[in-house]
Amino acid sequence: MKRAETYREMAARMRRRIASDLFAPPAIAGVIHEAASLGYRRYRIIQAHPFDLSGTEAAQALERWLMEEQFRYVWRTTYVEGDPLRPASGTEYPELEIRW
Repeated sequence: MKRAETYREMAARMRRRIASDLFAPPAIAGVIHEAASLGYRRYRIIQAHPFDLSGTEAAQALERWLMEEQFRYVWRTTYVEGDPLRPASGTEYPELEIRW
């Protein structure tokens, strides 16, 4: 039981670290500015790992910042592309799309 708790905590810690790197408001502000200067009206935060990070503190802080700055956002379902010969275990997770 102790080992399982340790592994669960390590996974949670890594997901928190990934979320804090991915959803940092200063970095997102720079990316939005760059995308807008190229003529785009939306930006999707593409995750390298198929985790549901929408409930993390970093994601919630980014949502608050987006509302303060009057951006619109939505969590879009993203499907994991699997091998057609093998069944997939987890097939979807949410990614954040920001619009202006």
